[in-house]
Amino acid sequence: MIRITILAALFAVGSFVQAATYTPSFELDYQKCGTNPTISGNAVTFGSGSTCAAGRVVATRAYKNITKITATFDLSKMSQNFVNASFYMVSNPTNPTTQPKGSNYCDAGGSGTQWNCREIDMLETNGNKITQTTLHLGDGGSGAPQRIEYSFAATANNSCFNYSTMTASPTATNGLHSMVGIIDMTKPFDMTTTFTYGTTPRMVTVYSQSGKSVTVYDSSVGTGAEGSGTVNMSDLTTSMANGYWLTMSLWQGYSPKGPGSAPWWNDSCPWGSECGSSAGYWGISNIVVTAD
Repeated sequence: MIRITILAALFAVGSFVQAATYTPSFELDYQKCGTNPTISGNAVTFGSGSTCAAGRVVATRAYKNITKITATFDLSKMSQNFVNASFYMVSNPTNPTTQPKGSNYCDAGGSGTQWNCREIDMLETNGNKITQTTLHLGDGGSGAPQRIEYSFAATANNSCFNYSTMTASPTATNGLHSMVGIIDMTKPFDMTTTFTYGTTPRMVTVYSQSGKSVTVYDSSVGTGAEGSGTVNMSDLTTSMANGYWLTMSLWQGYSPKGPGSAPWWNDSCPWGSECGSSAGYWGISNIVVTAD
């Protein structure tokens, strides 16, 4: 009887839910430059050769209670400034089973604000110089609390960026990180994002390449970079139970600049092209999700 009671309790708290590993598939939402992004199983490329294929793709299904996402990024062609390679996921608390595509698209940046969608950004970029990882949790749409962390690469060592300030600023607790000497942006690198729940929910994102790794996000360390608010981490658990839709895009309109009072991007250079033969592009492959 005691054993049966214990087993029932374990089932009740979800300890016996068997996580599975998935290789997601994707569909086109829109394209911007006259050419569709190339979708091949669990890989997407936003261009080839001298052709850029900006736009957005979304997974064909949502995933609940995600514990891990892995992927390989290739930002080697993202030399243009202020063009954003984005890998993220959204959860619609009002319509959790509706694919966020077309008129049903929503995020925490101002699209579909009536739905108060949650958004988790594993990658946003300023070309291949600065990356941003963000949790957007809670009600309020674009005004919802967010927790931000920024990272920079050696590719930012040019006149468009305040590189000396960047190299002096990162600490473990201020949400700023250096990828210099760890991630070579001219080559593909791997991302692992993990989620843990229970009494202290947590998100951690790590980039790795050639045996080296750097943590670019850890919600349990510090309060995030400047501009971060206090997010309710219990909302991570709630929204994960509703399910998240993986999404990726190549677009222009927002790119991370670094901390507001001492920005890494110095606004002395023009934005690069989003479309055309001079535009850059990126690719993502080997996407694997561990979830219920």
